[in-house]
Amino acid sequence: MKMTLSCPGFTRTLFIALSALLFLLAGPGSLFASAQAPRPWPIITFTCDKENRQVKIKNEVKWGESGRIYPFNAAQGTYNPWSLVQLEPRGSRTLVSESDQLKLSCHLEGTDYRIVVRPKIFNHNFNARCGDRLSVIVSVFADETALLDEKPLEAFCHGNTNVIRGIKVLADNKTVKIYEVPRSRFY
Repeated sequence: MKMTLSCPGFTRTLFIALSALLFLLAGPGSLFASAQAPRPWPIITFTCDKENRQVKIKNEVKWGESGRIYPFNAAQGTYNPWSLVQLEPRGSRTLVSESDQLKLSCHLEGTDYRIVVRPKIFNHNFNARCGDRLSVIVSVFADETALLDEKPLEAFCHGNTNVIRGIKVLADNKTVKIYEVPRSRFY
């Protein structure tokens, strides 16, 4: 005796569920459409706060068009990390390389604080994974003494590692404070 199970309602429900899942994965708001998602643009802010006897570096991002056209102003202490790199077309690739660094200074309580900011390039091929992402590496000196040496504000371009949102140098005791958040709270 041969028994056949026929359930047209279940087959139709399964087909609808799979179709909806495929739409979510490949549709306009999908996880795979991330290449079309707005790009984050890094902004570095430097403050020489003589009143509070502190030097501050702030790390933030703006998304999409508002980040691309952000009004960077060195006189106001805002800097664009993309101005520290050179983009050079190489056939189907675009090479990203370091071309400059920021040398910032602040004189507090008889000490010259120097902050050197270099680009943190995640991928030298702009067209490859994380190539369009950039962060910075910061070094802090009090006169000739290194207080912080080559500290990346963002070590990796993916994953949920910590991102440094800010660095504060207290002139009272030449202490460096680092403020970190998980990547998921930064972006």
